[in-house]
Amino acid sequence: MEMNRKEKYNTVNYVTGFAQCLIRKNALIDLQNETSVAGKIVAVDGFMNVTMENVVYIDQLGKQYLLDNFMIYSKYIRYIHIPKEMDIKASFSEYINSMTGRQKPVDKKLTFKQKRAKLAHYSTLAENKMV
Repeated sequence: MEMNRKEKYNTVNYVTGFAQCLIRKNALIDLQNETSVAGKIVAVDGFMNVTMENVVYIDQLGKQYLLDNFMIYSKYIRYIHIPKEMDIKASFSEYINSMTGRQKPVDKKLTFKQKRAKLAHYSTLAENKMV
């Protein structure tokens, strides 16, 4: 799923990233109106709008309703229960690294100009007895 800059910023800096770590996992979400939704999270966008499938909707009285798909806007979410078997810290750090694109630095070969500047720098240090 392609995200714009604002969505990427929200993902990395707010709780949105935690919700995105739960994609393809079953979770329980409590809503603002004292209802709950349990099911498999299919998608979470950069503004934490959640799409779920195979959902059980539980109303205030405890009645359960089976639904195929369910969309939750972020302003209606009160809690997202993280499954106990999930290591959220490890999965979140892995997710952040994949979002920011941070990778190990690659050793670059120096150009002729860089080599010459480096040699001049070392010779200047040697003349001033700083090496």
